[in-house]
Amino acid sequence: MKNKSIIFILSLLSFVACRNNGVGDVDAYVPVYGNMQDAKQITLQGPQPIVNGGKIATLGNYVYQVETDKGIHIIDYSNPAVPVKKGFIKNLLCRELAIKANSIYTNNLADLVVINISNINTVTVSSRIDNAFPDLALQYPPCTDCYFECADPAKGLVIQWNKQKVSNPKCKK
Repeated sequence: MKNKSIIFILSLLSFVACRNNGVGDVDAYVPVYGNMQDAKQITLQGPQPIVNGGKIATLGNYVYQVETDKGIHIIDYSNPAVPVKKGFIKNLLCRELAIKANSIYTNNLADLVVINISNINTVTVSSRIDNAFPDLALQYPPCTDCYFECADPAKGLVIQWNKQKVSNPKCKK
């Protein structure tokens, strides 16, 4: 009788291990690809909505806030009751921010960049150290315990993750 129980349990485990482990249609992150040259361009744009705000630093009457993976908001708070968005520094995969003198120290992809902000109407990259943050180059979506479509390096650099319905995604973080 004991042997029959063991055989039954082993058969059941074999059936479970061999069945399709697909999760069906789920909300998952899908990579958006771009090329390295475009991704390294840091530009000043008009104000953008804050969707996924991150780290904040101040200099004078300005607040600089990271928009995770997209750039940095420039906000005039000379009147704290009515802050005014002045611009947006487009900087792909931006996650970090520090300010000293008239410079923003941040990441662009895995690079450390120094952006001159002495004139908020123009921004220029005054320095770049390639691959200073190699861990930031990992191509994973900004979540934990989530499904995603695995990145394919042959398609280029992942510059963004969009959440959408995916049938049986192969990756989970």
